[in-house]
Amino acid sequence: MISTAAQLLANPANSTASAEKPRPAAYALELWNDPSFAKFFLGTYSVFPDVEPPLSEDDREILNQLLPMMKKPQEAAEALVKFIKPETNATFDLTLGNLYLENGQPDAAIMMFQRAVEKFPSFRRAWRGLGMAQVRQQKWLEAVTSLSRAIGLGAQDGPTYGLYGFALLSLDRAASAESAYRMALMFQPDLLDWKLGLIRCALKQQKAGEAVAICEEIIRQNPERTEFISLQSEAYLALKENGKAAENLEFLARMGLAKPADLQRLGDIYLVAKDTGLALSAYKRALESGDFDAAKVISQAENLSIQGGLTEAAALVESARKAGAGKLAKDQEARLLKLEARLAVSSGRSDESAAMLERVVELNPLDGAALLLLGQHYQDKGDTPRAVGWYERAIKIKDQEAVASIRLAQIHLAANKLSEALPLLKRSQEIKPSDSLTRLIADLERALRKGK
Repeated sequence: MISTAAQLLANPANSTASAEKPRPAAYALELWNDPSFAKFFLGTYSVFPDVEPPLSEDDREILNQLLPMMKKPQEAAEALVKFIKPETNATFDLTLGNLYLENGQPDAAIMMFQRAVEKFPSFRRAWRGLGMAQVRQQKWLEAVTSLSRAIGLGAQDGPTYGLYGFALLSLDRAASAESAYRMALMFQPDLLDWKLGLIRCALKQQKAGEAVAICEEIIRQNPERTEFISLQSEAYLALKENGKAAENLEFLARMGLAKPADLQRLGDIYLVAKDTGLALSAYKRALESGDFDAAKVISQAENLSIQGGLTEAAALVESARKAGAGKLAKDQEARLLKLEARLAVSSGRSDESAAMLERVVELNPLDGAALLLLGQHYQDKGDTPRAVGWYERAIKIKDQEAVASIRLAQIHLAANKLSEALPLLKRSQEIKPSDSLTRLIADLERALRKGK
C-alpha cells in the first residue's frame, strides 16, 4: 500500500507552485551548520498552546511515544508517514515537516508545513518551519511571506528575523532587510551571519562608513575571519578610500588568503591609479589562482591598453592565451584577436594585425569593427581597391554604416570623385548628423553646381 506521505509527494495539486524566477542568495549562510541553531531547531518540536492546534489526550500520548525516536529522524519520519491522515492533528504534519527538513529533504518538508497551515492557519511554528524550508530552497518571495506571517503571529527569535532579512536581501530589498537583521542581532548579537547581512545591507544602501565600522568590529573580535577584510575593502572603495582598500587586499595576498575576486579588485584599484605594472601583477596572480573568466580578463587587458600600458596589456593577453587554451568561445576569440591586432599596430607590426583581423572576420563575418580596421589598414598602405572592398562590407553593417560611409567618401574625395562622395556623406548625415558634415555637404553641392 502507498504511504500517506508518498501520496502527498506524488500529488502536485497539494504543493504551492511558484512562478518566482530563481535568483542567487545574498551570501552563503553558515547558520545551517551552527550547533546552537540545531538546538534552537529541536526546540520547534515544543508546543505553544496560544498559536497551535489543541491536542487531545490521544495526540499527546502519540507525541510522547515519538519523542524517543527523534534522535533518528529517518525512522521517526517513516513511523509518522504511516500514521498521518487528512483528519490528523496539524501538529503531526508539522513534526513530519521538521523531520524531513532535519533529514535534508526540504521539498518534502515544505509540503508537510503547507499541509499544517492549511489545517490550522494560525500555526506559528508551521509558518516558521515553512519559511525556513523555503529559504533552503531559495524561494525568496514565498519565504518572506511565510516568515512575516510567523513574526505576525508572535515569533520573536534570532533565526526567524535573520532568515527573514536574508530572504529580503536576496530580493534586493535592503532597507527592509536591515531592520530584520537588527532585530535578529538583538537576540543573537554575536552571530556573524546576521552581521554579514547587515554589512551587505549597508553597502547596498550606500552606507559604506557603517559597513567599514561593522567589519572593523568583527575583524578585531574574529581575526581569523579574513573574508571580512575583503568585505571591508569593498566598503573602502565605496568611500573612495582606494589606498585603504588596497592595503586590505595586499594583506590578504601576502598571507596567501586572497581569492581571485580580491586580486582582480586589487588590479582595478592599481589601474585607476594608472599603475599598470602593479595592475598587471594583480591580474596575473588572479589568473594563476586557476580562476579563468575570459570576458573579464579580456576587459582587463583592454583597460590596460587604454591606460597606455601596451606592454602590460600584451603580457596579460599572452597569459590569457595560455590559461584559455581551448576554452574560448568564438566571440571571445574574436575580441581577443582584435585587441592583439590593435597592440600589433601600436608596436609597428601592422601586417600581423591585418592577419589577425582577417581571422576575426572569418569567425564573425558581421564584425563591423574588424571590417573597418581592415579597411583603414589597407587605406594607410595605399591599397585603395582592398580598402574599398572592406569598407563596402562594413557599410552593410548597421552599427558601422555611418563611419564606413565617411571612410568611402574620403577615398572618393581624394580621387576627386565628388559626385560619388556626396551621397555617401548624405547617408552618414542621416544616420549621425553633425555640423561639420552639413558644411562639407553644402561645399560639395556648390562645387558640383559650378562644375568643379
